[in-house]
Amino acid sequence: MKSYILVITLLAPLFVHANEVDCENAMTTYAMNICAGREMESADARLARYIAAAKEKYSAEPGVVEMLDRSQDDWLVYRKSYCDAIYEIWSDGTIRGAMFSDCMLQLTEQRTHNIWSDYLTYMDSTPPVLPEPN
Repeated sequence: MKSYILVITLLAPLFVHANEVDCENAMTTYAMNICAGREMESADARLARYIAAAKEKYSAEPGVVEMLDRSQDDWLVYRKSYCDAIYEIWSDGTIRGAMFSDCMLQLTEQRTHNIWSDYLTYMDSTPPVLPEPN
């Protein structure tokens, strides 16, 4: 029990400092990694929102929803393996985490845009289900 208390005591300052990181002025690798993590959480949440909207739009077509789910599972594996390769390219430097995070973010933003374009827009002038992601 004492060892758990020691570990919690040692790690607690990291969580406190993570909340204090100013991402507008991140200058250290630690701060950049914290900020990249926040950005990834936001991007993943946005992607999930767009996928949920696509599934809702096609809820009467179970085959479409099933294939979207399958493609998402495959895409998550692809994203991880692709960005792992980027991490490996930079494995000798402290920038490796930032390069990995940037890779993950770029691919997530691309996927979100693809979901929007392929599932949430219409061929005519009907407005899209959700706005075009930035």
